[in-house]
Amino acid sequence: SMTGVVMDITERRRAEQEIGRQRNQLAHLSRVATVSELSGSLAHELNQPLAIILTNAQAALRLLAQDPPDLTEARDILADIVSEDQRAGEVIRRLRSWLKHGETSLRPLSANEVLDEVLHLIRSDLIGQGVTVKLALATNLPPCLADRIQMQQVLLNLIRNACDAMALNPPAGKMLTLATSHHDGVVRISVSDTGCGLPPDVERVFEPFHTTKKDGLGLGLSICRSIVSAHQGRLWAEAPAGAGATFHLELPANREGQE
Repeated sequence: SMTGVVMDITERRRAEQEIGRQRNQLAHLSRVATVSELSGSLAHELNQPLAIILTNAQAALRLLAQDPPDLTEARDILADIVSEDQRAGEVIRRLRSWLKHGETSLRPLSANEVLDEVLHLIRSDLIGQGVTVKLALATNLPPCLADRIQMQQVLLNLIRNACDAMALNPPAGKMLTLATSHHDGVVRISVSDTGCGLPPDVERVFEPFHTTKKDGLGLGLSICRSIVSAHQGRLWAEAPAGAGATFHLELPANREGQE
């Protein structure tokens, strides 16, 4: 009967909404965990502008105490204070949007820009671990249709995994390569490392609770894959002939226009 069909569709839609809600919650939990792991890096990023603001304010006070006060120099210093304050504010703003993020919102995005934002978030971590980043970004990429914060989350996860895989390498052997390309209406982002490689059954790394870290939750890659699937995209891993691992993330290009 018709009623049966309608009920069936309603039930299915409700189930899909519930799955979507759970995926958003899991993704949020994983973001909170990431922020706690990045807290040292974030503290460093905030301490820098705060330290500069303090020394500048002290210098401005000294200049104003002179007789006559050096107003030109003090004005320059105050301009520096304003720009450092904005820099600190930007770190906090990024963090808040990252933690607050709720519903998935798909918008045309530049894959290159999102990679750049993620590198900003994790920059002091990369420097601390002695990782060299090599970029191979395509210039005429069409935008892809994606949720900015969720894409940042997936990429941040892939980059941090790559760094962990290289933790035991000598400093000269820590090379992270980030590449973008596009073909047949698809935008691809590839994250490659020169680390300890993948298990023989590569797919295992995407299983929930599969982890190689001693205190890892092991939800990272399975959440990443479910986020990418919800974007109608693909995420898979390859073990290149040499060493290390490459993770490829593909998303549908937004057909509306080129960037």
